[in-house]
Amino acid sequence: MQFHHNGYVSEDPRVLPAQGYGVDRADELPDEMDVLIVGSGPAGMIAAAQLSMFPNVNTRLIERRPHRLKLGQADGIQSRSVETFQAFGFATEITDEAYEITEMSFWNKDPQNPDNIVRGARPLDDEFGISEFPHLIVNQARVLDYFARFAKQGPARITPDYGWAFIGLEVSEEGE
Repeated sequence: MQFHHNGYVSEDPRVLPAQGYGVDRADELPDEMDVLIVGSGPAGMIAAAQLSMFPNVNTRLIERRPHRLKLGQADGIQSRSVETFQAFGFATEITDEAYEITEMSFWNKDPQNPDNIVRGARPLDDEFGISEFPHLIVNQARVLDYFARFAKQGPARITPDYGWAFIGLEVSEEGE
């Protein structure tokens, strides 16, 4: 719920004003920065999303691929991950577009005919109710897109720098 003191403002409330390093963010990768995130996989993107809320921390994210991930490599989403998505404001969106898992089947080799498989266990997905959120199937690229959107809309305006390979790191003993 937003309160508009001077009338309704037709803007997306998720896009925060640019601040700090997010103001006139350089397109070129700087020689020095506070945080360098290597890789735009799940860990890198969630770190960038979180650090986008700290505009006075000069953060850059590099990725060796020349572009964003197009096909997922891990498309199963645990319910506890959806709780994390809620913290970043996109749990409802991603749940709406995903396939919800309600039960699973495990398959094994057929003991009578090893060339075939037979269904083994068929448990409920969350029989103990560990989370209010469901398990989902959604392309990993979509999950990364949501984190990238959050990072870009944060005050630090973090976007991945594609086409950069991490070669090495030099830490100076001088300065901060």
